[in-house]
Order: sequence, then C-alpha cells, then structure tokens
Amino acid sequence: MPATIKTGKAKRQELALFYKTEDTLELIGKGIEEASINPSASVETVKDITGNTETTLDSYEKTTDLDPIYVEGGNKFSEFLDNLEETNATLDDAKAKFVWVKMYKTTEESKYVAWEQEAVVELTSFGGGTKGVNAPCTLHWTGERTMGTFDPSTKRFTADGADA
Repeated sequence: MPATIKTGKAKRQELALFYKTEDTLELIGKGIEEASINPSASVETVKDITGNTETTLDSYEKTTDLDPIYVEGGNKFSEFLDNLEETNATLDDAKAKFVWVKMYKTTEESKYVAWEQEAVVELTSFGGGTKGVNAPCTLHWTGERTMGTFDPSTKRFTADGADA
C-alpha cells in the first residue's frame, strides 16, 4: 500500500534535511529560515519545418542553498564546512551524503518516506558579521536518490528493499 500524506497543509518543519555521518544523522536547519530543493530544468524547444513546436524536458540540476550556518563545535556538518575551507577541498573531498525526510507522509508501519542522496558541497562564503563565523553553502545534488523510510523511534534511514 502506498504511503499516505496526512490531512491538512504540511508544515515546513515536517520536511527535514539531515547530514549523514558513518554513525548518525544530524538535523540541519538551526537558524535557517528557508531551505528548498531548487530544480533547474534542462528544457529544449524546437520548431520544425511544418510549424509545430515540440518542447522536451530531459533533466534537472537540483540545488539547495543553506544560509546561515555558523561554525559550531560538536556540529558535524559545520565542522565539515570548516574543513572544506581549510583544505580547499575539491572533487570527492567536497561530497557528502544527506537524508531528506517527509514527516508528513507515512507508511503503514508508521515510518516516514525518506531518501538518501549525495551532494557536492560548495562553500559560498566564509566569515560573516558579528553573529559568528558563517559558512553558507550550496548543495549540488548528484546521482540517483535512494528511496526508503525513516524510523522516528530509532532515527535511522533504511533503503527500500534493505533488511530493517
């Protein structure tokens, strides 16, 4: 049976983004007022010699902007961003895994619909004003999503088809 979206308008806090480390998922969002998946579609429109127009959408490049994110000890994601700045990380060293969780959409087992995906993390600035050391970034989503569920009782993501 498919997952069910709860009745009423979904609250923004019910779409959560987590940074994935080897042993934990860390919630991202403290101080951030907006974080969206921004699709940039690759669209081509061609008018043929008969006057017909055909439009195709063949892919998306999706990004998520996160700002502000203050460097804070004990926060694994902000420590990752601080390390990006120190090492001028590129290629695979600038990649990380994340989990999106739709807490407004549940399965029959009372788990949330979720997916894991890798992103290239672009540090867009470093420093900031008097509120603290800010390390805003853009997540450039890469590869395919691994769909699954998030168990709120264990705070664990399980890929579809994987043994729970």
